[in-house]
Amino acid sequence: MSVNGLRIYRTLLKVIAHKAVPDRPGRSQPRVRKRRPKIYPLMTKPRHELRKQLQTA
Repeated sequence: MSVNGLRIYRTLLKVIAHKAVPDRPGRSQPRVRKRRPKIYPLMTKPRHELRKQLQTA
């Protein structure tokens, strides 16, 4: 990679790293696991029911 290409690449990475993720109201996922072993409980209810339960809690 050329010096100019490396400079452009580093600038691109800096721009990406400083870009903030906007607030996304109403976007919440239940912290449960479906298949792979994780530290969250199993998903035993439909996703929409768990979202409702999360929002009312």
